[in-house]
Amino acid sequence: MGRRMVTTLVLLAALGGGVPEAAAGSDPVRLSFDKSASGVGEWEGVVTGDVNGTLTSVLLSRKVTGSIWLVEFDWAVTAGESSFVARLSGTLNTATGAVVMNGSVTSGFLLWARVHEEGQLVDAEASRFVGTITIATASGA
Repeated sequence: MGRRMVTTLVLLAALGGGVPEAAAGSDPVRLSFDKSASGVGEWEGVVTGDVNGTLTSVLLSRKVTGSIWLVEFDWAVTAGESSFVARLSGTLNTATGAVVMNGSVTSGFLLWARVHEEGQLVDAEASRFVGTITIATASGA
């Protein structure tokens, strides 16, 4: 770890800002999410795990091919110094409710890190999804 990074981490700890444990090393940052529709093409919820905060995801595009939708989303996590926005694209299987998306952090915490999301529709009426988000750190998986 470079001297500048160590200095930054020490200053953050001294100021009480803290750094999520997974982000301090090379392990991926792991989150769980629970979100429900809050409007047309928008979901709100929470993330927990290595980062705890609120989540807003916005549908940017979709292409319907039978029961498979090709989708693109912006995911915004608000969590103090660990806040970030990620652009993700992938598939929603409307027959099973399974979602798998990949992308990267486009602003904030862990900028440009790779992101993998897996979700499952658990309540169609509320358009509620639960799942996991994994963010690969620079030297992590």
